[in-house]
Amino acid sequence: MKKYLFALLITTLCFTGCRSSKDVSKSNQNEVWQTMLVKQIDAQVQDQIITVKYNNGTTLCYKILDNFGNVTLTWDRTNGRKNFDDGPSSYKGDISIPSFIVTGENDDFVFRVMEIDQNAFYGCTEVTSIDIPYSVLRIVNDAFKGCSGVKAYTVNENNQSYKDVDGVLFSKDNRMLVKYPAKKQLTDYVISEDVSLICTEAFMDNSYLKKIYVGNFVTAISDFAFKNCTALEEVELGGNVRILGSESFKNCPKLSLINSHGMWPPHNSPTVFDDETKQNAKLYVPKGQLMNYKRRLEWRDFKNVQEY
Repeated sequence: MKKYLFALLITTLCFTGCRSSKDVSKSNQNEVWQTMLVKQIDAQVQDQIITVKYNNGTTLCYKILDNFGNVTLTWDRTNGRKNFDDGPSSYKGDISIPSFIVTGENDDFVFRVMEIDQNAFYGCTEVTSIDIPYSVLRIVNDAFKGCSGVKAYTVNENNQSYKDVDGVLFSKDNRMLVKYPAKKQLTDYVISEDVSLICTEAFMDNSYLKKIYVGNFVTAISDFAFKNCTALEEVELGGNVRILGSESFKNCPKLSLINSHGMWPPHNSPTVFDDETKQNAKLYVPKGQLMNYKRRLEWRDFKNVQEY
């Protein structure tokens, strides 16, 4: 039986077109066997949703994406939930997402987990870590919205789209900082010079960071990126930051110092900072650029602006 399943699994790999220049390695094959065929104990299909139970007590839901055996990990449909925000989710603890799931009376249908759906972990405050397999090629915006209990994101080293660095989730090429764990207990963090985009809600809900240093190659800080960072006191903005997204520093009540190195003020959305921040925080701008900042949306509302 195992030989039959293994052959079927490899056939499925060929037809689902994994975006890798290498064959599936032996370590990946072992990962498939252990993560799926050993730990999975039950799977039920209804209305294009596959509900899978694992022997560690976890239940995960997957939505069928196409006719080629691809699925997306989606929000929890158990306990009669009709929407992603319909009461508490059963997703909790350490979540290890498999690369494949199997269904059918004889486990004769194999599905490849290639995506993490929008709102998949919405409001899952009791999820403490998320392990992403090598098969996932796309993580949709808001997939981890409200995951305020996560301490680390980890990614299989063979993943072609994503990687982790000390529990922080990045794109594989390091250009995008996708998600910083809300429960990562660092007070200072330096964003690598390789990063050019800080993604939506990337640092949202972290209550430990006090100082953030944005690298000189970052050009955009997306919507809600640092929202609800309640311990944040100081922000260093690199010289190439061009865009600050909506509410990117909203509800940061301790923010008292912003040092912007941009010769031209970053373009702000209508609401980036709290009114209290604009009233009380010190804003430092490059010498000779004071009037440039005074003419720009929101920057002109800062009461304490100095050139350095």
